[in-house]
Amino acid sequence: MMPTPLTFLIVHGAYGHPEGNWFPWLKQALQAYGNVVIPQFPTPEGQNLDAWRAIAHRALAKSVPHETVLIGHSSGAIFVLRLAEETPQPFKAVFPVCPFARDLGNATFDPLNATFYTPAPDWKAIKRGAEKIIGFAGDNDPYVPLSTSRAVTDALDAELIVIEKGGHLNAESGYRALPLLLKEIRNIVGMP
Repeated sequence: MMPTPLTFLIVHGAYGHPEGNWFPWLKQALQAYGNVVIPQFPTPEGQNLDAWRAIAHRALAKSVPHETVLIGHSSGAIFVLRLAEETPQPFKAVFPVCPFARDLGNATFDPLNATFYTPAPDWKAIKRGAEKIIGFAGDNDPYVPLSTSRAVTDALDAELIVIEKGGHLNAESGYRALPLLLKEIRNIVGMP
């Protein structure tokens, strides 16, 4: 019997899109191992947890949680954690990149992101919803302070990989590829 192919869901952040940052690079790198889905989520108009959840559920309709890896950047990071919070079976792994679970003091982004962390996440449920969680953050992120990302991973008893001078780990910070993330994904799913 053939093993179930892996599914990888990559989630962009506010004002983001599937062709931004390191998403196309990661998609290409992962395609040999399974189905890679990078939906366009509504942003900034229509950005809210319910709208994004509906899109993610459609994208994952044919996947099996224990063979599914979730990767989210910025707003997408807290979003994939919310998916783990509500799953009846744990996902294989969740990778929140530049995660946060509170207002960031940014008048542009806070109203867009509020539904993702209000009400507060149930950290125990999130931990149950993923076999492994590894976070990533830049030590000089101009949007998400390192202490904020660390608070998320600490609440989850999860590892946080800090990238020196990584900024927001986006194209604006020079990231069109994120090799450390790919390395961790490969390690967890047993890829060569």
